[in-house]
Amino acid sequence: MAFPRSLRLVKDAAVISEAIGAGGSVAETAPQVRDASALLLDAIRSSYGQTVQKSTALRVPAFARAYKLYTGTIACFALEDYDQNGNRTPRPFLANPSRITTYTSLIARTVGDLCCHDVAYWRVTARDWQGFPASAEHMPYDQVITSPNNPHDAVAEVPLGTVHWNGISIPDTDVIRFDGDGTGGWLTTGVDAITTAAALEAAVLRSAEVPSPSFILKNTGADLAADQVDALLSAWENARAARSTAYLNSALEVGELKGWSPTELQLVEARNTAATAIARLTNLDPVWVGAGVPGSSLTYSNRQDLYRQLVDLSLQVVMRQITDRLSANDITPRGHTTRFDTDTFLRANTSELANLISQMLPLGVMSTTQAADLLDLPTGGDA
Repeated sequence: MAFPRSLRLVKDAAVISEAIGAGGSVAETAPQVRDASALLLDAIRSSYGQTVQKSTALRVPAFARAYKLYTGTIACFALEDYDQNGNRTPRPFLANPSRITTYTSLIARTVGDLCCHDVAYWRVTARDWQGFPASAEHMPYDQVITSPNNPHDAVAEVPLGTVHWNGISIPDTDVIRFDGDGTGGWLTTGVDAITTAAALEAAVLRSAEVPSPSFILKNTGADLAADQVDALLSAWENARAARSTAYLNSALEVGELKGWSPTELQLVEARNTAATAIARLTNLDPVWVGAGVPGSSLTYSNRQDLYRQLVDLSLQVVMRQITDRLSANDITPRGHTTRFDTDTFLRANTSELANLISQMLPLGVMSTTQAADLLDLPTGGDA
């Protein structure tokens, strides 16, 4: 057979359309991105209340890159406690808030929920002698159920503000909630951009798996049965694999089919446009998701400027959503604040630091201890 035929797409579309039309839910597993079409993506979007599933969004390379950039980068910044004089004070809870997972994993999952859903939850599992949290664990957004705001709702009789997780009720006093900017998160505000990018990824995959038709055989004689058509197409393809010259009888004509190649379909341009839309959604420069904007030529004097632009314009908002909550009086002693330490990430390279130190030391505004600390070298005492 010349071109593989599949009924799975039709089958999935029929199942979803029938379920949505009846006001119900889809009984079968939702199709993956590779089976997506405009009809299916619209049905999936409608069935999930104008949001897109996180698993679907992460199949889009540009979205996955943006997601990992936020979660991975912020998770590498240490949380530090500062007193009212600006001095760092050791605090075990900030060094490792969880006793069941690592600091990096906890922060990455928290940032992921904030970005995708605009809210994240921690559960306090232990407190110190002052009543401040001593350990906590992350509660995934899709596992958390909050009680109704209306006390007259006929639901379980639990106090307002109670959170339900893993079959247990957790009072609000043991819940640390991190709130986003109120827009609903990337999976809500970016539903159109994400589903469009997913459809393009599906189109690219189908183009790679199924050869694009380049020629058509037109029968000007009597119509052939389906098995005879398949045999004719197979014979044509086998003959073209053996020799380039073809023979046609008086009943057959060959024609060229244009407009089906990836270049003519502009899949490369469309994917770049979709990646740019994802960058705008996630408040990133397109260069961070591998997209290019025609006519733009962003340059940075060094790596430090590039990283500072990333922190100041993109990561800082999410970082403040976390540190502002952790600086609240129910978590941190009064007069203390919590901040992420970005010094190492924004530190200049060794040659720039050496040049700076060589200028500062003769002026007496920096000691050798401070210079060694700036270079991460063992200190040998002040000059």
